[in-house]
Amino acid sequence: MSGPNFANRTLWTADNLDILRGMNSESVDLIYLDPPFNSNRTYEAPIGSQAAGAAFKDTWTLSDVDLAWHGEIADRSPALYQVVKAARLAHGPGMMSYLIMMAVRLTHLHRVLKPSGSLYLHCDPTASHYLKMLLDVTFGTAPVQG
Repeated sequence: MSGPNFANRTLWTADNLDILRGMNSESVDLIYLDPPFNSNRTYEAPIGSQAAGAAFKDTWTLSDVDLAWHGEIADRSPALYQVVKAARLAHGPGMMSYLIMMAVRLTHLHRVLKPSGSLYLHCDPTASHYLKMLLDVTFGTAPVQG
């Protein structure tokens, strides 16, 4: 570990994959993710708002996923890729595409997060159960405290 190669309290608000690939390992204390939810909807900012005209498509197909990500996941973690493949069997290629997008990012997030760090993932019920499995495979499981 060589420490962070970015300023303290840096906040990124774009696709994190390219940023993550350039970050030093074990250099982040806190990660908060608010990714797409795979809702199969298109969202548009209301007319009259400052974001009017902006739109976001939250549907996923295999053409939305970089083919290199398939190999990256399979090479780094065969167990992770098995979760992704199982999701395709249960829910089709859209869910598989979404999970590939998330899995490749989670592997990099795991690398940059300090062992004492925390990760918070905002999601809805659409894919939360699969995301939990991806997190368990990537970060390991911990006993529930309560």
